[in-house]
Amino acid sequence: MLKHWLRNWLRHWLLAAALTLALPIAAAETAPALVDAAWLKAHADDIVVVDLQEPKAFQRFHIPGAVSLPYDRWRTSAPKGNKNPALLESMLPDVAALAAMLGESGVGNDDHVVIVATGRGAGDLAAAARVFWTFNVLGHDAVSVLDGGLVAYADAGGRLVKGPERRAASTFEPALRPELIPDAAAVEAARAADAQLVDARSEGEFVGIYTGDSDERPGTIPGARHLPYDWVAADGGAKLRSAGALAQLFEARGIDPSQAQVHFCHSGNRAALTWFAAYAVLGNEEAKLYDGSMMEWAQSDDRPVAAEIELCEAC
Repeated sequence: MLKHWLRNWLRHWLLAAALTLALPIAAAETAPALVDAAWLKAHADDIVVVDLQEPKAFQRFHIPGAVSLPYDRWRTSAPKGNKNPALLESMLPDVAALAAMLGESGVGNDDHVVIVATGRGAGDLAAAARVFWTFNVLGHDAVSVLDGGLVAYADAGGRLVKGPERRAASTFEPALRPELIPDAAAVEAARAADAQLVDARSEGEFVGIYTGDSDERPGTIPGARHLPYDWVAADGGAKLRSAGALAQLFEARGIDPSQAQVHFCHSGNRAALTWFAAYAVLGNEEAKLYDGSMMEWAQSDDRPVAAEIELCEAC
């Protein structure tokens, strides 16, 4: 009797385990936001790799089956000769255009996406984090970033191939989350509500020594804490620090990892990495990325800017 019960229990357990292993990652949505090369190789059949390299670099080497969507396609470009300060570059593109781009490239709503940059340093990791944010804005949560990018993947023995890739076209239906795209007014409201403002730029930009654009007043948003984006990367490279180290780093800069935050830089690129560390790794759902950043904020005299160092250029 006991032997019969054990046999049935074991059969049931093995069947359940097989079914669990058979579930696609996209459906289970259990993949972490940050994955390494070993994870990617183990789940290669369950994911779609989105490669952010420029087309020529993609032709030279990429992960088999990857979709080529260069980083500049994920941000807007102002028309040549643009004199309108309200028309900003490097912003989130039109949602319908993004959805069309993804569908035409073979990325659908049921796909689990892994974003892969080259892996040359913290800037590449920030670009991947920015695309991760874009997918979140589009309502797509089945997305991960490859820690260390292609360099780390190749160093781990991952196979790279040459030439073009083509996936069958799919359909991507966005479910826009406007609450993830705070504008200047929303940032001002967050500031009034004592949300933590996190400036991810260099120290020179933070204190007001120089700016990212001639139309941008020097300094930072008053009350902002300073956390340079490359500090959250291990040794300033293309891999993120551990969750424990990130929490220590945030606290050392006077930022409570669990409280509401608004991350900004010059144009929402570098700050995507500090935001990713807070939101995706430390699990702070109250962390937001300010797309317009100082490029938008510091153009208007109606918005306050604080400069720790004010140099007299005419002296």
